[in-house]
Amino acid sequence: MAKASRAAALCSAVLFLCGCGTIANLETGARQGWKNTAIYGGVRRDVQSAEKWIDHSWTWGDKLDIVQDIGTVVGVALVGIDIPLSAIGDTLTLPATIPIYYLNNPSNRDSVSRKTSPTSPPAAVAVNGQ
Repeated sequence: MAKASRAAALCSAVLFLCGCGTIANLETGARQGWKNTAIYGGVRRDVQSAEKWIDHSWTWGDKLDIVQDIGTVVGVALVGIDIPLSAIGDTLTLPATIPIYYLNNPSNRDSVSRKTSPTSPPAAVAVNGQ
């Protein structure tokens, strides 16, 4: 019983330490049939959300809004804190995301099969004229 509760506590701790991007990567993948799960997708999601946040929320020139810009800086900083946590979470989930990524995306499967297809053995080379 003690081992089971320790294992459950460890799994819970790992889930809480994982970044939001990792959880979103796996959750979206599970909800959409694993077709959109990506290797290191949590980090990718965090970076994309920070870019979108800056693009859509940052004010310039005549439309300058200091309060909104402070909110944007705080939001991007929170996403910046999540990036290393998502990197850890993505690394811990690599044993699941790599097979999911290659098995559920036909174009990836084809490129892997071309790279791993058997080649013909090298031709025998005569040594010392024999």
